[in-house]
Amino acid sequence: MLWKKKIKDDKPDSKIILGMIMLNDIDPFNLDNLVEDYNSTYDNEIQESLGDNSSAVLTIAGQTVIVGHIPTPIPSGDIEGTAEYAYNWVNALNDTKDHKSHLIISVMGSKQNQIARFKIFTQVLCSLLRTTNAIGVYKGNQSILVPKVDYLKEASRMTDDYLPLNLWIYFGLQTNDKGNSGYTYGLKEFGKTEMEILNSSKDLEDIRGFLFNMTHYVLDYDVAFKSGQTCGLSADEKIKITLSKGKLAEGDTFKFAY
Repeated sequence: MLWKKKIKDDKPDSKIILGMIMLNDIDPFNLDNLVEDYNSTYDNEIQESLGDNSSAVLTIAGQTVIVGHIPTPIPSGDIEGTAEYAYNWVNALNDTKDHKSHLIISVMGSKQNQIARFKIFTQVLCSLLRTTNAIGVYKGNQSILVPKVDYLKEASRMTDDYLPLNLWIYFGLQTNDKGNSGYTYGLKEFGKTEMEILNSSKDLEDIRGFLFNMTHYVLDYDVAFKSGQTCGLSADEKIKITLSKGKLAEGDTFKFAY
């Protein structure tokens, strides 16, 4: 069973947060409905909105968010390449093949806290999902495809103590005759090093859960691991960490002997 191929990412790091929403029709979003939904749902209201139903610039908590409607589908090759490994959305190819247009949402570069910016990004996407004929979200930078209902459900759990990492980070899983493996794809968006577990005797669910918890810990507490350290999810657990060239992702990664 192979959940994700080896990643090759030649794109330079960017502080722009970018995502897309697939739509069932060619109708643009409604700016007034977007603003009303956002301001009635979240504490950090949209301070300013400029533009129209095809293209708008929003200011939220000092962040500039751009929403644009593209009256054509996302290129099929982009969707197919990600859908092949979207184990969270088994019918992704069939469910998205007839979408008519899409929205592009971007949070422009900023020196402000990246987690706070991702939260704003997530909130804007949710308001657009609720006020359009949306199918789901595509985030190519992290190889993420999420159906509308699942995105809204996971985002509703977002608090100061819980980060909706399933919407921000891809947790790749792989199995072969040497054991089970897993890795993160998207930590670099937060200025962190990707993580891997290789050829483990643990089952895939345990590996994914461990990577999710470690990722949450690293982001929540702004942790910077060092090669040779140990970590664990309990006081007694001592899992060795090493830094070396990635096996399932490009660049150096932290390997956990889990």
